[in-house]
Amino acid sequence: MGSTAAAAEDARVAKRARLAPPAGDADLISGLDDDVLLRVLGLVGDARDAARTGALSRRWLGLWTRAPALRFSSQPGGFWRAAPASAASLERYAASVDAALARRARSGCAIERLSIAYAAGSEHYPVEQPSFADAAEWWIPCLRDTVTERILEQLMPASVRAARGWIGYAFRHGVKSFDLDLQLPLVRPNFLWERDGVEEVELDDELPSAVRLETMRLALGGAQLRLPAAMTFASLTNLSLERIGIAAGGAALLGHLVSSATCPRLQKLRVRWIYLPAFHEEMAIEADVLSELWMEDVRILMSLKLRTPRLRVLHIYKCFHVALRISAPRLEELAIIFQPACPPRWLEIDGDLPCVRSLKICLWSHLSRFSGYREADNDKNMLLLRQCSSLTCLQVFLRGAKASKKYVDMIKSRVPHLPHITSLAVNVSCSFKRHGYGASVASLLTRFSNLRRLSLHLPFFDELFYNLPAGLDLLCHHRYHWKSNEISMAHLQEVELTGLTGTDCEVWFMKTMLASAKGLFKVAISFNPYCWQHQGKMDAFERMLLDEGMWTSHRDTHMLTCLRESIPAYITCEM
Repeated sequence: MGSTAAAAEDARVAKRARLAPPAGDADLISGLDDDVLLRVLGLVGDARDAARTGALSRRWLGLWTRAPALRFSSQPGGFWRAAPASAASLERYAASVDAALARRARSGCAIERLSIAYAAGSEHYPVEQPSFADAAEWWIPCLRDTVTERILEQLMPASVRAARGWIGYAFRHGVKSFDLDLQLPLVRPNFLWERDGVEEVELDDELPSAVRLETMRLALGGAQLRLPAAMTFASLTNLSLERIGIAAGGAALLGHLVSSATCPRLQKLRVRWIYLPAFHEEMAIEADVLSELWMEDVRILMSLKLRTPRLRVLHIYKCFHVALRISAPRLEELAIIFQPACPPRWLEIDGDLPCVRSLKICLWSHLSRFSGYREADNDKNMLLLRQCSSLTCLQVFLRGAKASKKYVDMIKSRVPHLPHITSLAVNVSCSFKRHGYGASVASLLTRFSNLRRLSLHLPFFDELFYNLPAGLDLLCHHRYHWKSNEISMAHLQEVELTGLTGTDCEVWFMKTMLASAKGLFKVAISFNPYCWQHQGKMDAFERMLLDEGMWTSHRDTHMLTCLRESIPAYITCEM
């Protein structure tokens, strides 16, 4: 009997020896303090993976239920072809997230930050690039949105049910930071309203008050959101609403939601891709402590009124408002890019904007007799330039190529001289021809005489789609674009050129800059990586810059940077 017990004990000792880590491979991580391990778990990309750490050892078992941050992310599949079980996969994903959240709720530990993301669009397409025949089979109905709309019809009910539950969980359990991102297939906005039985995600009075919520991002993939009439977010400081449909009459509720009466501490607001079905909607935002406001693709608003006494940053991109009224005396950074050909009929600025240092606008360079809207668009932007008396940094999105001699220059005749601007960035529209943007850029540069920094960003021009396979025409016969004696770059110190394709006119532009910019000490050039014919032009740029006194240069496949070893003394004094 004793020998049997001894044998059993020897077997247990041998088993422990086999399972024990060898010397030098001890589990040092498990010996760390709980706070450190919880910090590690908070960095795990998916909370379901964090829950699986309980299999490592008893030390990790259940530890994830105390982690302050939980993130859930779907694992997208292929790219480009519809998956028949996509709605079922969304429901399985939602069930796994709900199960993890239920376990966390039973632990009694509060969640500080909760993030849930589902990328449904990625599951509908194969990773491989389709052949032309396959592409034609899929693209033709896709252009009519029929396939995408059918997929969305399957996904929307499940996504709305999941969003309702997750929003309710965040509100009931006192989450401080909540991020919900549903990436569903994009469709035409009208489809969101034409479906029968439109599902809604509710923010209504039945939800508990989110007294601890400080940051919230709701990106609902086009689902309709019902806004509350009386709910208060006492602690909310950062709000983002994206890819959301709002029913008729919701614009006024949205303005009320983000105003001081509902969100007294709101400081940052981002609104993107908001669908409003009714044209007559009006929105008024009265926010006493709001400091940053970003609005993008919020269309079909009759009027937008902003009364934001502490606003410092305002960005409005591709929005369509009939009337825009801004009262923001402390504004420091302003960007307003209207929908092409759809500037607001009325733009009112309450007083001057003396604190604005940075401005982004769109300008049309040339006018034809059939494009009167360009004149109205430029007039609105001229109003902004006049109101910003302390402006030093200007970024211009340049449109409106000179298609023929009948086109009239709208910059020299309307844009005043701007000697107070020291930094200029020009983004050329892709609708220009590769050899045709010079006259517009040259005309714009005549308005500035005190630039220290100049950036010229060339796009992937539309014509490149057709010309790249056959080779690019690099010769240019528009040397006169850059010969204007009115371009003065005497104070220029830095030049940045991006998206170059290797044309002669790009070299002539650089020669024009060097002719008057004797204090230039840095030039950074990057070529379009798809334009393989630019190598010879890169050599020409480098020789030209080195001949002009640049002492060092660095280059790789598509980029060239040239510097002076020392900055001239008079430039150092100005800096």
